[in-house]
Amino acid sequence: MGKTLKLTIAILQSFYLQKPEKEQVSNYMKHKMLISLEKNIEHYAGEDISKKVMEGSEGITEKTDKKKVGLWTKEAMERLDSLVDEKTRIKIMNNCGSNCAEINKRVIQKAVARRKKFKTIEDFLKAEQEKPQRGTKIQLEGNQLFHIYTPQAFTFPMRCYCGLLRALPKDVRVSKTYCHCSEGFVKKYWESVLKRPVSVTLIESAISGASECKFAVQL
Repeated sequence: MGKTLKLTIAILQSFYLQKPEKEQVSNYMKHKMLISLEKNIEHYAGEDISKKVMEGSEGITEKTDKKKVGLWTKEAMERLDSLVDEKTRIKIMNNCGSNCAEINKRVIQKAVARRKKFKTIEDFLKAEQEKPQRGTKIQLEGNQLFHIYTPQAFTFPMRCYCGLLRALPKDVRVSKTYCHCSEGFVKKYWESVLKRPVSVTLIESAISGASECKFAVQL
């Protein structure tokens, strides 16, 4: 079993664990999304750096004020940017997104089911563009697709769809590093729908100053 697969399994177990042993209580109480982030940083950058980036996360649980969670996440990304090179940061956050895709697999399963209703991928993409899923937009330009999230135009406007940054104050910006998590999610999404590898590039994000989150998907 590969190291990345073992990491994913460990993270999924942290989400679905029901009755923790005594030595697991601190992690069980911690916000589950932070456990995923912590494990990925430790895997790719080492335990020492993980501890530095995750400083202050010990007291953050699912019940912590969402604004406080958002501000802590902003500061954590600043620490990650200062301690880890860009290539490794992207790996960390991409894998967080891949883990998120496993946890929220129903979204992807529904997209796969929609795809099966069309004879060709072109017809499917046209339908997705004409009738996008709530909170998203699809744009096609040649063999490139733009997958766009619109959190500020959602039924209940928010800074980000991610639970860690949903309540981030309007005047606060977060490093684009964080959005490589969504890049990983979008990659998993389209690879599942198209049943082949795709290349995804983060263009802009709502939490770093743009009005929307935009990802280029090379078809």
